[in-house]
Amino acid sequence: MATKTKALLDKVNRRGPHGVDTGDLGFTGTPGAVFVPRDAPSPAPVVGFAHDWTKGPRDYTDTLKHLASWGFVVVAPATDRSPRPNHQHFADHLSAAIEDVLQAKLGRGGVRADPRRIGLAGHGLGAGVAALLASQRTDIGAVAMAFPTETVPSAADRAMTIDAPGLLLSASGGVHAEDARALHLAWRGPIVHRRLEKAIETGLVEGAPLIKYVGLADPDRRTQRTVRPLLAGYLLTTLAGDATYSVFADPEKTLKDTVTVTDAMLDEEDDDLMAGGPPLLRLFKSVTGS
Repeated sequence: MATKTKALLDKVNRRGPHGVDTGDLGFTGTPGAVFVPRDAPSPAPVVGFAHDWTKGPRDYTDTLKHLASWGFVVVAPATDRSPRPNHQHFADHLSAAIEDVLQAKLGRGGVRADPRRIGLAGHGLGAGVAALLASQRTDIGAVAMAFPTETVPSAADRAMTIDAPGLLLSASGGVHAEDARALHLAWRGPIVHRRLEKAIETGLVEGAPLIKYVGLADPDRRTQRTVRPLLAGYLLTTLAGDATYSVFADPEKTLKDTVTVTDAMLDEEDDDLMAGGPPLLRLFKSVTGS
Protein backbone atom coordinates (compact mmCIF):
# COMPACT_ATOMS: atom_id res chain seq x y z
CA MET A 1 0.00 0.00 0.00
CA ALA A 2 2.88 2.37 0.79
CA THR A 3 4.34 1.75 -2.68
CA LYS A 4 0.97 2.47 -4.30
CA THR A 5 0.59 5.69 -2.32
CA LYS A 6 4.08 6.85 -3.32
CA ALA A 7 3.39 6.01 -6.96
CA LEU A 8 0.15 7.99 -6.91
CA LEU A 9 1.85 10.95 -5.25
CA ASP A 10 4.63 10.88 -7.85
CA LYS A 11 2.07 10.66 -10.64
CA VAL A 12 -0.09 13.58 -9.55
CA ASN A 13 3.03 15.62 -8.78
CA ARG A 14 3.51 15.82 -12.55
CA ARG A 15 1.28 17.70 -14.97
CA GLY A 16 -1.84 15.78 -15.96
CA PRO A 17 -2.80 14.41 -19.38
CA HIS A 18 -4.41 17.60 -20.71
CA GLY A 19 -2.95 20.66 -22.31
CA VAL A 20 -4.25 23.90 -20.85
CA ASP A 21 -5.87 26.88 -22.55
CA THR A 22 -5.73 30.13 -20.58
CA GLY A 23 -8.39 32.79 -21.02
CA ASP A 24 -9.33 36.19 -19.68
CA LEU A 25 -12.22 36.07 -17.23
CA GLY A 26 -13.06 39.63 -18.19
CA PHE A 27 -15.75 38.44 -20.60
CA THR A 28 -17.87 37.76 -17.50
CA GLY A 29 -17.47 41.30 -16.22
CA THR A 30 -15.11 40.13 -13.47
CA PRO A 31 -11.35 40.55 -13.92
CA GLY A 32 -9.30 37.40 -13.64
CA ALA A 33 -8.31 34.24 -15.49
CA VAL A 34 -9.84 30.92 -16.44
CA PHE A 35 -7.79 27.78 -17.14
CA VAL A 36 -9.42 25.14 -19.33
CA PRO A 37 -8.25 21.53 -19.84
CA ARG A 38 -7.85 20.94 -23.57
CA ASP A 39 -9.73 17.92 -24.99
CA ALA A 40 -11.05 16.97 -21.55
CA PRO A 41 -14.34 15.10 -21.19
CA SER A 42 -17.14 17.64 -21.06
CA PRO A 43 -18.72 18.85 -18.87
CA ALA A 44 -15.65 19.13 -16.66
CA PRO A 45 -15.61 19.76 -12.90
CA VAL A 46 -15.02 23.40 -12.03
CA VAL A 47 -12.83 24.80 -9.25
CA GLY A 48 -13.14 28.39 -8.08
CA PHE A 49 -9.80 29.62 -6.72
CA ALA A 50 -9.35 32.53 -4.30
CA HIS A 51 -5.97 34.26 -3.99
CA ASP A 52 -4.17 35.43 -0.87
CA TRP A 53 -4.04 39.00 0.46
CA THR A 54 -2.96 41.57 -2.23
CA LYS A 55 -2.26 38.76 -4.72
CA GLY A 56 -4.00 37.67 -7.94
CA PRO A 57 -4.27 34.72 -10.34
CA ARG A 58 -0.96 35.47 -12.04
CA ASP A 59 0.76 34.72 -8.73
CA TYR A 60 -0.51 31.12 -8.97
CA THR A 61 -0.26 30.45 -12.70
CA ASP A 62 1.69 27.18 -12.48
CA THR A 63 -0.49 25.86 -9.66
CA LEU A 64 -3.71 26.66 -11.51
CA LYS A 65 -2.38 25.16 -14.76
CA HIS A 66 -1.44 22.05 -12.78
CA LEU A 67 -5.02 21.64 -11.60
CA ALA A 68 -6.41 22.31 -15.08
CA SER A 69 -4.09 19.72 -16.62
CA TRP A 70 -5.84 17.11 -14.48
CA GLY A 71 -9.21 17.92 -16.00
CA PHE A 72 -10.56 20.83 -13.95
CA VAL A 73 -11.88 24.12 -15.27
CA VAL A 74 -10.23 26.60 -12.89
CA VAL A 75 -11.85 30.01 -12.33
CA ALA A 76 -9.65 32.61 -10.63
CA PRO A 77 -11.02 36.15 -10.18
CA ALA A 78 -8.54 39.00 -9.72
CA THR A 79 -10.70 41.08 -7.40
CA ASP A 80 -10.37 42.43 -3.85
CA ARG A 81 -6.61 42.90 -4.09
CA SER A 82 -6.31 46.03 -1.99
CA PRO A 83 -4.59 46.04 1.42
CA ARG A 84 -8.06 46.27 3.00
CA PRO A 85 -10.29 43.92 1.01
CA ASN A 86 -13.90 43.18 1.86
CA HIS A 87 -13.83 39.44 2.48
CA GLN A 88 -17.55 38.92 1.94
CA HIS A 89 -17.40 40.82 -1.35
CA PHE A 90 -14.49 38.61 -2.40
CA ALA A 91 -16.61 35.51 -1.76
CA ASP A 92 -19.49 37.05 -3.72
CA HIS A 93 -17.19 37.86 -6.66
CA LEU A 94 -15.86 34.30 -6.68
CA SER A 95 -19.39 32.92 -6.69
CA ALA A 96 -20.44 35.22 -9.54
CA ALA A 97 -17.40 34.26 -11.61
CA ILE A 98 -18.23 30.57 -11.21
CA GLU A 99 -21.82 31.18 -12.29
CA ASP A 100 -20.71 33.11 -15.38
CA VAL A 101 -18.28 30.39 -16.43
CA LEU A 102 -20.99 27.75 -16.06
CA GLN A 103 -22.91 29.52 -18.83
CA ALA A 104 -19.99 29.80 -21.27
CA LYS A 105 -18.28 27.66 -23.88
CA LEU A 106 -14.67 27.56 -22.81
CA GLY A 107 -11.25 27.18 -24.36
CA ARG A 108 -11.70 26.24 -27.99
CA GLY A 109 -15.41 25.79 -27.51
CA GLY A 110 -15.42 22.07 -26.75
CA VAL A 111 -15.52 22.16 -22.95
CA ARG A 112 -18.27 23.23 -20.59
CA ALA A 113 -18.11 23.53 -16.82
CA ASP A 114 -20.23 21.03 -14.91
CA PRO A 115 -22.82 22.66 -12.59
CA ARG A 116 -23.11 19.37 -10.67
CA ARG A 117 -19.41 19.33 -9.75
CA ILE A 118 -18.30 22.64 -8.25
CA GLY A 119 -15.33 22.87 -5.90
CA LEU A 120 -13.49 25.68 -4.16
CA ALA A 121 -9.84 26.22 -3.33
CA GLY A 122 -7.79 29.05 -1.92
CA HIS A 123 -4.56 30.15 -0.32
CA GLY A 124 -4.14 32.23 2.82
CA LEU A 125 -6.92 34.81 2.91
CA GLY A 126 -8.40 33.08 -0.15
CA ALA A 127 -8.66 29.81 1.78
CA GLY A 128 -10.81 31.58 4.36
CA VAL A 129 -12.86 33.17 1.58
CA ALA A 130 -13.41 29.72 0.04
CA ALA A 131 -14.81 28.55 3.38
CA LEU A 132 -17.07 31.61 3.55
CA LEU A 133 -18.48 30.83 0.12
CA ALA A 134 -18.92 27.14 0.95
CA SER A 135 -21.09 28.21 3.89
CA GLN A 136 -23.35 30.16 1.51
CA ARG A 137 -23.80 27.61 -1.29
CA THR A 138 -25.28 24.15 -1.01
CA ASP A 139 -23.86 22.92 -4.33
CA ILE A 140 -20.18 22.79 -3.34
CA GLY A 141 -18.67 19.34 -3.73
CA ALA A 142 -15.29 19.93 -2.05
CA VAL A 143 -13.21 22.70 -0.48
CA ALA A 144 -9.38 22.72 -0.44
CA MET A 145 -7.75 25.29 1.85
CA ALA A 146 -4.00 25.95 1.89
CA PHE A 147 -2.68 27.80 4.96
CA PRO A 148 -5.94 29.64 5.74
CA THR A 149 -6.09 32.94 7.57
CA GLU A 150 -9.09 34.35 9.39
CA THR A 151 -11.72 36.44 7.64
CA VAL A 152 -14.41 38.92 8.60
CA PRO A 153 -17.03 37.51 8.96
CA SER A 154 -15.28 34.58 10.58
CA ALA A 155 -14.73 31.57 8.32
CA ALA A 156 -14.38 29.39 11.41
CA ASP A 157 -17.77 30.51 12.72
CA ARG A 158 -19.35 29.71 9.34
CA ALA A 159 -17.58 26.34 9.04
CA MET A 160 -20.01 24.71 11.44
CA THR A 161 -22.66 24.97 8.70
CA ILE A 162 -20.56 23.37 5.92
CA ASP A 163 -21.35 19.79 4.95
CA ALA A 164 -18.95 19.61 1.98
CA PRO A 165 -15.75 17.59 2.46
CA GLY A 166 -12.73 19.75 3.19
CA LEU A 167 -8.97 19.54 2.83
CA LEU A 168 -6.99 21.69 5.23
CA LEU A 169 -3.25 22.25 4.74
CA SER A 170 -1.26 23.94 7.50
CA ALA A 171 2.45 24.43 8.11
CA SER A 172 4.47 23.15 11.05
CA GLY A 173 5.36 26.17 13.15
CA GLY A 174 3.22 28.45 10.99
CA VAL A 175 2.07 31.78 12.39
CA HIS A 176 -1.52 31.04 11.29
CA ALA A 177 -1.72 27.61 12.91
CA GLU A 178 -4.53 28.79 15.20
CA ASP A 179 -6.66 29.82 12.19
CA ALA A 180 -6.26 26.34 10.70
CA ARG A 181 -7.05 24.78 14.08
CA ALA A 182 -10.27 26.78 14.42
CA LEU A 183 -11.45 25.72 10.96
CA HIS A 184 -10.60 22.08 11.65
CA LEU A 185 -12.58 21.96 14.88
CA ALA A 186 -15.60 23.82 13.49
CA TRP A 187 -15.93 22.06 10.12
CA ARG A 188 -19.16 20.04 10.09
CA GLY A 189 -18.45 17.87 7.07
CA PRO A 190 -15.62 15.36 6.71
CA ILE A 191 -12.24 17.08 7.04
CA VAL A 192 -8.72 15.92 6.20
CA HIS A 193 -6.07 18.10 7.85
CA ARG A 194 -2.49 17.60 6.71
CA ARG A 195 0.30 19.52 8.40
CA LEU A 196 3.22 20.08 6.06
CA GLU A 197 6.54 19.65 7.80
CA LYS A 198 8.70 21.67 5.38
CA ALA A 199 6.31 24.30 4.07
CA ILE A 200 6.18 28.08 4.24
CA GLU A 201 2.67 29.50 4.61
CA THR A 202 3.25 32.24 2.03
CA GLY A 203 5.33 29.95 -0.22
CA LEU A 204 2.54 28.94 -2.60
CA VAL A 205 2.75 32.39 -4.21
CA GLU A 206 4.88 32.20 -7.35
CA GLY A 207 7.23 34.77 -8.79
CA ALA A 208 10.55 36.43 -8.08
CA PRO A 209 11.84 35.85 -4.54
CA LEU A 210 12.78 39.54 -4.46
CA ILE A 211 9.25 40.48 -3.39
CA LYS A 212 9.71 38.65 -0.11
CA TYR A 213 11.97 41.46 1.05
CA VAL A 214 9.06 43.88 1.12
CA GLY A 215 6.99 41.46 3.20
CA LEU A 216 4.39 40.58 0.56
CA ALA A 217 5.30 36.95 -0.11
CA ASP A 218 7.95 34.30 0.27
CA PRO A 219 7.83 32.12 -2.88
CA ASP A 220 9.07 28.64 -2.07
CA ARG A 221 9.31 25.93 -4.72
CA ARG A 222 9.39 23.13 -2.16
CA THR A 223 6.06 24.34 -0.77
CA GLN A 224 4.62 24.56 -4.28
CA ARG A 225 5.82 21.05 -5.20
CA THR A 226 4.27 19.68 -2.00
CA VAL A 227 0.93 21.50 -2.16
CA ARG A 228 0.06 21.02 -5.85
CA PRO A 229 -0.25 17.20 -5.79
CA LEU A 230 -2.16 17.31 -2.50
CA LEU A 231 -4.71 19.70 -4.01
CA ALA A 232 -4.97 17.80 -7.29
CA GLY A 233 -5.23 14.35 -5.72
CA TYR A 234 -7.86 15.47 -3.22
CA LEU A 235 -10.02 17.19 -5.86
CA LEU A 236 -9.67 14.26 -8.26
CA THR A 237 -11.26 11.88 -5.76
CA THR A 238 -13.78 14.15 -4.00
CA LEU A 239 -14.90 16.37 -6.88
CA ALA A 240 -14.09 14.45 -10.05
CA GLY A 241 -15.11 11.16 -8.43
CA ASP A 242 -11.96 9.22 -9.38
CA ALA A 243 -11.51 6.55 -6.71
CA THR A 244 -7.96 5.92 -7.95
CA TYR A 245 -6.86 8.86 -5.81
CA SER A 246 -8.92 8.04 -2.71
CA VAL A 247 -5.81 7.98 -0.48
CA PHE A 248 -5.64 11.77 -0.77
CA ALA A 249 -8.99 12.07 1.02
CA ASP A 250 -8.31 9.35 3.57
CA PRO A 251 -7.34 10.74 6.99
CA GLU A 252 -5.89 7.33 7.87
CA LYS A 253 -3.24 7.68 5.16
CA THR A 254 -0.04 9.60 5.79
CA LEU A 255 1.57 11.17 2.75
CA LYS A 256 5.19 12.17 2.29
CA ASP A 257 6.35 15.23 4.27
CA THR A 258 2.97 15.55 6.00
CA VAL A 259 1.43 14.72 9.36
CA THR A 260 -2.27 13.94 9.51
CA VAL A 261 -3.78 16.14 12.23
CA THR A 262 -6.59 14.69 14.36
CA ASP A 263 -8.96 16.20 16.92
CA ALA A 264 -7.08 14.36 19.65
CA MET A 265 -3.78 15.83 18.49
CA LEU A 266 -5.21 19.35 18.59
CA ASP A 267 -6.59 18.76 22.09
CA GLU A 268 -3.19 17.50 23.25
CA GLU A 269 -1.42 20.51 21.75
CA ASP A 270 -3.91 22.80 23.45
CA ASP A 271 -3.23 21.09 26.79
CA ASP A 272 0.52 21.49 26.25
CA LEU A 273 0.05 25.18 25.44
CA MET A 274 -2.03 25.69 28.58
CA ALA A 275 0.47 23.84 30.77
CA GLY A 276 3.27 26.10 29.60
CA GLY A 277 1.24 29.30 29.71
CA PRO A 278 0.99 31.96 32.38
CA PRO A 279 -0.81 30.95 35.61
CA LEU A 280 -3.65 33.40 34.91
CA LEU A 281 -4.25 31.81 31.49
CA ARG A 282 -4.33 28.33 33.03
CA LEU A 283 -6.84 29.49 35.63
CA PHE A 284 -9.04 31.17 33.01
CA LYS A 285 -9.11 28.10 30.74
CA SER A 286 -9.84 25.75 33.63
CA VAL A 287 -12.79 27.89 34.72
CA THR A 288 -14.23 28.48 31.24
CA GLY A 289 -13.41 25.06 29.87
CA SER A 290 -12.22 26.67 26.64
